[in-house]
Amino acid sequence: MESRTNPNQPVLHIAVSQDSLNQLQARVAAAETKGANLSQAAEVIAATATSERFVALAMAVCNKIASQWQASRVSLGMLRGRTVRLLAMSQTERILRKMQLVQNLETAMEECFDQDCEIIFPAPPGATYVTRCIARLAAGESPRAICALPIRRDSVMGVLLLEFPPERPLTANDIKALRLTLDLVSPRLIDLYRHDKWFGARWAQSSRAMLATILGPSHTWAKLTAVVAAALLAWICLGTGTFRVSAPFTLEPVRQATVIAPFNGYIKAVFVHPGTQVVAGQTVLAELHTARLRDQLAAAQAKLSAYRRQADIAQSRGKFADVEIADDGVNAQQARVRLLNRRIALATIRSPISGTVLSGRLQRRIGSPVKLGQTLFKVAPLTPLLAQVRVSDSDILYVQPRQKGRLVTASYPGIEIPFRVVRIDPLATIRHKQNVFDVRAVLLKPPPWLRPGMEGTARIHIGHRHYIWIWTRSLIDWLRMKLWL
Repeated sequence: MESRTNPNQPVLHIAVSQDSLNQLQARVAAAETKGANLSQAAEVIAATATSERFVALAMAVCNKIASQWQASRVSLGMLRGRTVRLLAMSQTERILRKMQLVQNLETAMEECFDQDCEIIFPAPPGATYVTRCIARLAAGESPRAICALPIRRDSVMGVLLLEFPPERPLTANDIKALRLTLDLVSPRLIDLYRHDKWFGARWAQSSRAMLATILGPSHTWAKLTAVVAAALLAWICLGTGTFRVSAPFTLEPVRQATVIAPFNGYIKAVFVHPGTQVVAGQTVLAELHTARLRDQLAAAQAKLSAYRRQADIAQSRGKFADVEIADDGVNAQQARVRLLNRRIALATIRSPISGTVLSGRLQRRIGSPVKLGQTLFKVAPLTPLLAQVRVSDSDILYVQPRQKGRLVTASYPGIEIPFRVVRIDPLATIRHKQNVFDVRAVLLKPPPWLRPGMEGTARIHIGHRHYIWIWTRSLIDWLRMKLWL
């Protein structure tokens, strides 16, 4: 079998080898160019490494770049406020701001700053940037070529402007080398520009930047939140509201009578219960057993009759001493009879005032003993009622008579009842391990369902105070007590 050979195969191998060689040469040339660019950037960095102040660093950068790229003049401007200000120029120690050249350089730098891109003049074909101010600068003293590069760090902070003679063409490789050099130098350049100032200037610059951030168009929601928070804080500090003292209360009748046992005895009958309407001096509340008292009364009356007979016999016999002794016995027995009659009358217990029986469930105690002074019933009219407000000793300083307020009961928390302070007890009492003062308040429009003994919360209107004082006074008072301020 015969092998067939392609007559074009050697030519194809030669073509492929040639393409690979061209690609390899292009890569080598690109690497050499990149190495040359890095070498130029390293020389600029080395020349500026010893500069500790911004002005010295900026001058070193301008001079070294001018010598490295054979520029006729290199100028550096930084953002100050809203404009770009010329701060350094190659081979120039002092910049006279009134010179027209300085103004033309600054306007050309601002043109590059606003567009945030490298600008080359004369502009290459297809360029879309504006070169009006740079063209005016180029046509000033003598025709020249210009290259302007923005100095960036997060955002554009300045511009580096290079001027070349017309016979010195500016290649794309030069632009790349300049960009690389500027990217490596700009961090230290910007840091020194921000911090190489006295304290007041640094503070003013940071304040200006902060205000620019606050008032600028970005971070809308954060700024809106800050504005709302500031408005709320101002309202808390400057706004005023009604200061109220809150305290618990108990409703009490204006008048109240406590019916007690008139003597030691036993309950015979009970005719009322809590809630019964009574009339003063007429309604019988209860009765006590009087059998023993009646026996004692009969005995006392018998002794009284005996002493009277003795007095009559002594009188008839002229025994005046015996008459006096008998008269003393008569007087003693008469007093005892009156006492027993009084007790028998008091055994029928009547209400001293008109109103409603508040307490006294004695139906189950019929036949039980009672002692002298023991409370049997409490009677009071249901209207009018007083609110006994128990104000803490830390708040009593703000409470005065005639102040008004509102209270709500635990049974009807949705209904507010107005009241007016009428009296403040001068002596504090201890309630639940806390010193409180009893403040009496009269209800102005009491609803008919109010009953003595109801409890709730009362709020006394003191006056207008700042909200921040109202909300922090308790904490401030606590700190003063703890720290003795």
